[in-house]
Amino acid sequence: MATEIRRVLFSHKESLEAIKAYGKKNDVSFPKGKIIRARFAGTPEYELNNLKKHKSEVISDYNLKEDPRAVTLTIFCDDTLEQRYFNLTSNFISIALIEFCIANKIMLPKDAEKKLDLTDFNLCLDLSKDNFTSIDQSNARLTLID
Repeated sequence: MATEIRRVLFSHKESLEAIKAYGKKNDVSFPKGKIIRARFAGTPEYELNNLKKHKSEVISDYNLKEDPRAVTLTIFCDDTLEQRYFNLTSNFISIALIEFCIANKIMLPKDAEKKLDLTDFNLCLDLSKDNFTSIDQSNARLTLID
Protein backbone atom coordinates (compact mmCIF):
# COMPACT_ATOMS: atom_id res chain seq x y z
CA MET A 1 0.00 0.00 0.00
CA ALA A 2 1.40 3.37 -1.00
CA THR A 3 0.64 6.29 1.32
CA GLU A 4 0.25 9.77 -0.10
CA ILE A 5 1.25 12.61 2.24
CA ARG A 6 0.50 16.22 1.41
CA ARG A 7 0.81 19.50 3.31
CA VAL A 8 -1.23 22.59 2.55
CA LEU A 9 0.39 25.73 4.00
CA PHE A 10 -1.66 28.80 4.90
CA SER A 11 -0.06 32.16 5.61
CA HIS A 12 -1.13 33.90 8.81
CA LYS A 13 -3.15 36.32 6.69
CA GLU A 14 -5.03 33.49 4.92
CA SER A 15 -5.48 31.66 8.21
CA LEU A 16 -7.01 34.69 9.91
CA GLU A 17 -9.32 35.26 6.93
CA ALA A 18 -10.47 31.63 7.17
CA ILE A 19 -10.92 31.75 10.96
CA LYS A 20 -12.85 35.04 10.82
CA ALA A 21 -15.15 33.75 8.06
CA TYR A 22 -15.85 30.53 9.94
CA GLY A 23 -16.20 32.42 13.23
CA LYS A 24 -18.76 34.78 11.68
CA LYS A 25 -20.92 31.78 10.71
CA ASN A 26 -20.78 30.61 14.34
CA ASP A 27 -21.13 33.94 16.19
CA VAL A 28 -17.47 34.08 17.23
CA SER A 29 -15.92 37.49 16.59
CA PHE A 30 -12.28 38.44 16.24
CA PRO A 31 -10.68 41.90 16.35
CA LYS A 32 -9.01 43.73 13.54
CA GLY A 33 -5.34 42.85 13.27
CA LYS A 34 -2.99 40.14 12.13
CA ILE A 35 -1.79 36.85 13.54
CA ILE A 36 1.76 37.20 14.80
CA ARG A 37 1.98 33.85 16.56
CA ALA A 38 0.18 30.54 16.73
CA ARG A 39 1.13 27.80 19.18
CA PHE A 40 -0.37 24.65 20.61
CA ALA A 41 -1.58 25.18 24.16
CA GLY A 42 -1.69 22.73 27.03
CA THR A 43 -4.41 20.33 28.09
CA PRO A 44 -6.14 22.76 30.52
CA GLU A 45 -6.72 25.27 27.72
CA TYR A 46 -8.52 22.57 25.74
CA GLU A 47 -10.52 21.22 28.69
CA LEU A 48 -11.87 24.69 29.55
CA ASN A 49 -12.63 25.64 25.94
CA ASN A 50 -16.32 25.92 25.01
CA LEU A 51 -15.52 25.40 21.32
CA LYS A 52 -14.70 21.72 21.91
CA LYS A 53 -18.46 21.08 21.99
CA HIS A 54 -18.80 22.63 18.54
CA LYS A 55 -19.41 20.00 15.88
CA SER A 56 -19.61 20.43 12.13
CA GLU A 57 -20.57 18.17 9.23
CA VAL A 58 -17.12 18.94 7.82
CA ILE A 59 -15.60 16.68 10.49
CA SER A 60 -17.22 13.56 9.10
CA ASP A 61 -17.49 14.64 5.46
CA TYR A 62 -13.78 15.49 5.15
CA ASN A 63 -12.31 12.81 7.45
CA LEU A 64 -11.10 15.23 10.11
CA LYS A 65 -10.03 13.35 13.21
CA GLU A 66 -10.91 14.69 16.67
CA ASP A 67 -7.90 16.58 17.97
CA PRO A 68 -7.91 17.21 21.74
CA ARG A 69 -5.58 20.18 21.57
CA ALA A 70 -6.08 23.90 21.87
CA VAL A 71 -4.30 26.56 19.84
CA THR A 72 -3.48 30.01 21.18
CA LEU A 73 -3.47 32.71 18.51
CA THR A 74 -1.81 36.05 19.19
CA ILE A 75 -3.45 38.82 17.16
CA PHE A 76 -1.72 42.20 16.94
CA CYS A 77 -3.56 45.40 15.99
CA ASP A 78 -1.37 48.03 14.31
CA ASP A 79 -3.83 50.84 15.16
CA THR A 80 -3.96 50.28 18.92
CA LEU A 81 -0.64 48.40 19.33
CA GLU A 82 -2.49 45.76 21.35
CA GLN A 83 -1.91 42.05 21.42
CA ARG A 84 -4.92 39.84 22.03
CA TYR A 85 -4.87 36.14 22.74
CA PHE A 86 -7.48 33.70 21.52
CA ASN A 87 -7.79 30.13 22.66
CA LEU A 88 -9.37 28.01 19.92
CA THR A 89 -9.60 24.27 19.42
CA SER A 90 -7.55 22.57 16.72
CA ASN A 91 -10.75 21.29 15.13
CA PHE A 92 -12.25 24.81 14.96
CA ILE A 93 -9.18 26.01 13.05
CA SER A 94 -9.03 22.88 10.87
CA ILE A 95 -12.68 23.26 9.87
CA ALA A 96 -12.07 26.94 9.05
CA LEU A 97 -9.11 26.01 6.84
CA ILE A 98 -11.07 23.25 5.07
CA GLU A 99 -13.94 25.65 4.37
CA PHE A 100 -11.37 28.19 3.09
CA CYS A 101 -10.06 25.53 0.70
CA ILE A 102 -13.59 24.75 -0.50
CA ALA A 103 -14.37 28.45 -1.03
CA ASN A 104 -11.10 29.01 -2.92
CA LYS A 105 -11.29 25.79 -4.95
CA ILE A 106 -8.18 24.23 -3.39
CA MET A 107 -8.51 20.51 -3.98
CA LEU A 108 -8.72 18.30 -0.89
CA PRO A 109 -9.45 14.60 -1.17
CA LYS A 110 -12.41 13.95 1.14
CA ASP A 111 -11.16 10.54 2.23
CA ALA A 112 -7.65 11.71 3.18
CA GLU A 113 -7.09 12.00 6.91
CA LYS A 114 -6.56 15.65 7.87
CA LYS A 115 -4.64 17.04 10.81
CA LEU A 116 -3.62 20.56 11.88
CA ASP A 117 0.04 21.44 12.35
CA LEU A 118 1.79 24.71 13.13
CA THR A 119 5.10 26.11 11.94
CA ASP A 120 6.72 29.43 12.80
CA PHE A 121 5.12 31.23 9.88
CA ASN A 122 2.21 29.05 8.74
CA LEU A 123 -0.77 27.04 9.82
CA CYS A 124 -0.82 23.74 7.94
CA LEU A 125 -3.26 21.02 7.06
CA ASP A 126 -1.49 17.69 6.75
CA LEU A 127 -3.27 15.14 4.58
CA SER A 128 -2.50 11.45 4.39
CA LYS A 129 -4.23 8.88 2.24
CA ASP A 130 -3.61 5.19 1.70
CA ASN A 131 -3.57 4.20 -1.96
CA PHE A 132 -3.96 0.53 -2.65
CA THR A 133 -1.78 -0.92 -5.37
CA SER A 134 -2.49 -3.99 -7.46
CA ILE A 135 -0.36 -6.05 -5.07
CA ASP A 136 -2.43 -4.91 -2.08
CA GLN A 137 -5.80 -5.37 -3.71
CA SER A 138 -5.51 -9.13 -3.82
CA ASN A 139 -4.64 -9.41 -0.11
CA ALA A 140 -6.03 -6.47 1.84
CA ARG A 141 -9.30 -5.32 0.36
CA LEU A 142 -12.70 -6.90 0.40
CA THR A 143 -14.21 -7.88 -2.91
CA LEU A 144 -17.80 -8.39 -3.99
CA ILE A 145 -17.36 -12.10 -3.35
CA ASP A 146 -16.53 -11.40 0.34
